[in-house]
Amino acid sequence: MKLQTLILILLAALIFWLVTPLAILPPVAAYVGYRSYRHRRHQYPLMSRSRILVGMLPMLLAFAAVPLLLYAINAGYRA
Repeated sequence: MKLQTLILILLAALIFWLVTPLAILPPVAAYVGYRSYRHRRHQYPLMSRSRILVGMLPMLLAFAAVPLLLYAINAGYRA
């Protein structure tokens, strides 16, 4: 019984270790994308709409990654 408990604790720690980047990396990526976008807009205030959209792409990808990663985690638990 103690061995089973120890194995389950180790598995829970492993799952926590694998899910932690989901909580940390997308907000950091969104912040870095926003900083670079703001810096670029400050340097070149007259940008076309396509350049603005391309500049916002890292932030949009970071925000889109969160639901996709949550879906992948939920699908993995159901399997």
